[in-house]
Amino acid sequence: MRWLVAMLVIGSWFLLAGDLNASAPAKVTITGCVTGGVLVTEKTDFGTHASEGKYRIKALGPKGAPLDLAAHEGKRISVAGHLLPGDRFYAEATSIRALGPCATPAKKNLPRQLSDDEADEIVWALPEVQTMVKQMKESKETKATPFSMITGYPDPKAEPGKPGAFYEIYVGERHDTHTVRAMTLLIDAYSGKVSVYDEVADKVIPIEQYRKQVRK
Repeated sequence: MRWLVAMLVIGSWFLLAGDLNASAPAKVTITGCVTGGVLVTEKTDFGTHASEGKYRIKALGPKGAPLDLAAHEGKRISVAGHLLPGDRFYAEATSIRALGPCATPAKKNLPRQLSDDEADEIVWALPEVQTMVKQMKESKETKATPFSMITGYPDPKAEPGKPGAFYEIYVGERHDTHTVRAMTLLIDAYSGKVSVYDEVADKVIPIEQYRKQVRK
């Protein structure tokens, strides 16, 4: 019977089979997915108990050459063998069984995110922005016009309330030769909640807190 050698590495620790002084090998069956030529286990059955968690197993041939698992790439396989002290796993090549394709992570059913136009509408409806627009129209000293620009878009995969689930919008004055920033707003891509980037404190705060600061 042909034997293959592999190392079981868990983070920076090694998976040991029983007492290091014991000489009898432990018969195990490993099930996992082959990804990038490496077997990532789902469960290791030690006979007396099962080890749950993910372990990366790089199988080596008798002379130390990596075992070619290319034929099983993207597939779930099971393999039986013996785990010995010293982190040695001797897999029985004839025991390798293909169980099917690797399971893909379940797609999260996220709520719909606000569109660019909807985020812009929230910004232009804010009293602060409406006041800025009115002041520019009434001013006889400047020809500046109000404008907004989306400078950051939400990550379509970001969950509600998580980093990346917001629009960043620059609001300011457009002059002939330059622009002047008035506010940097962040609009929650799911709830539409508005926050403001406080340049002085270098942090994002709720617009309610921003309004209290302006009134002082």
